[in-house]
Amino acid sequence: MKIPMQSIQQGAAAGVIVVVLKLVAYLLGIEAMTSGWVSFGQLVLVIAGMVLACAMERKAHPNSFPFGHAFLTSLSAAAVATLLGLFMDLILGSVIDPDLSSKMMAYTMEELESSGIFSVLSKEQVEAMLADAEWAMRPAGQALSWSLGLLFWAVISLIVGAIMKRKDLTEF
Repeated sequence: MKIPMQSIQQGAAAGVIVVVLKLVAYLLGIEAMTSGWVSFGQLVLVIAGMVLACAMERKAHPNSFPFGHAFLTSLSAAAVATLLGLFMDLILGSVIDPDLSSKMMAYTMEELESSGIFSVLSKEQVEAMLADAEWAMRPAGQALSWSLGLLFWAVISLIVGAIMKRKDLTEF
């Protein structure tokens, strides 16, 4: 089965809006970039792209839109949208602001210190946690995170596919 064009188009449209959201958050500062609202906005945008891709593909196939086709359409749209977001993160962290990861680490450290988590953890645990966080902010860590994130999007695609599928109307 080939990847439906609607999924690429709608995923790209959602991805472009996610990129704009990331740019606006970057311009507002580190606090905005790490905000739960920005993450929630990205989640909603990607899901909207998935649903729109399925709706358009379903409209293009009026007789039937099986679950497998709906799942593939939905997952493809999510992969394209999140891949564009990953590229934006990589460009932000390596071209536009190479010090972004260190700024985010400093902000994260302040937040963790104010939460009191360091009083509960040992020094070795804190150092291991910081080393893992630094690695996760590098391109290889972000790429791995995107790849593992596709598992999350596959689960969401299962749900979207189950909702958007259509039985073959010619069958009895």
